[in-house]
Amino acid sequence: MRVSILGASSGIGRPARTTSFLLDDHTLIDCGTGVGSLEVAQLLRITRVLLSHSHLDHCGFLPLLADVHAGHAGPGITVYSQQATLDAIKQHLFNGVIWPDYTVTPSPENPYVRLQAIEVGDPVALPGGIATALPAEHSIPAVGWLVEGDWRALAFSGDTGPCPAFWQWIAHVPSLSDVLCEVTYDDDHLPQARRYGHMAPSLLASLVDPLPPAVQLWISHLDPGEEERMMQQIRAVLPPHLHVERLKAGVTIEL
Repeated sequence: MRVSILGASSGIGRPARTTSFLLDDHTLIDCGTGVGSLEVAQLLRITRVLLSHSHLDHCGFLPLLADVHAGHAGPGITVYSQQATLDAIKQHLFNGVIWPDYTVTPSPENPYVRLQAIEVGDPVALPGGIATALPAEHSIPAVGWLVEGDWRALAFSGDTGPCPAFWQWIAHVPSLSDVLCEVTYDDDHLPQARRYGHMAPSLLASLVDPLPPAVQLWISHLDPGEEERMMQQIRAVLPPHLHVERLKAGVTIEL
């Protein structure tokens, strides 16, 4: 399975794009502005979205993706997330005011956007693999995702503050090879990180001990323009044996 990073920033400002990862050519993890880099033919091959939560930088391009399917007689998409997240995108995005309600169009029985509720621990079958919803601790309901291919596995934290349950879960995945973890605030803004359910370097450092030494740790959700400063601070507090890199659009991870 190939994981293509379309966007991994917390905001926009060229070349930054917000969170969206493409699994092979059929599945998205989140649907931020990175999706806008795909061509129409690529968008029409996407049939499912594994959505971490309802904040705009992670779901804002869902209406536009649905519109491509509607405008080109595509198969539509199934969105997997917690019920509270699905309720939020139904109420605030697909409400017939902000955008057409593609959850009932062209018909309630066969809409372009199908909403499928999941909870932590629920699996979603993928062509060539499986995805499992993982715990997260954000300011609103949220999940992370574990994606397991034939030989390797990737974990994505989603937007989250310190969530020991997430790290304990992935530490027991024998095939774990890559962890994609958000760090939004620096250590000068720990109160904000804790208040809004985000990670800061020292918070991350307190959680990574269970990771096997060979795991690649990717840092996502950095502010545009602050990436190098933040990576220096992150590397300074993490154990030296960890392989740490910045996640950015254009990176491809093979599972």
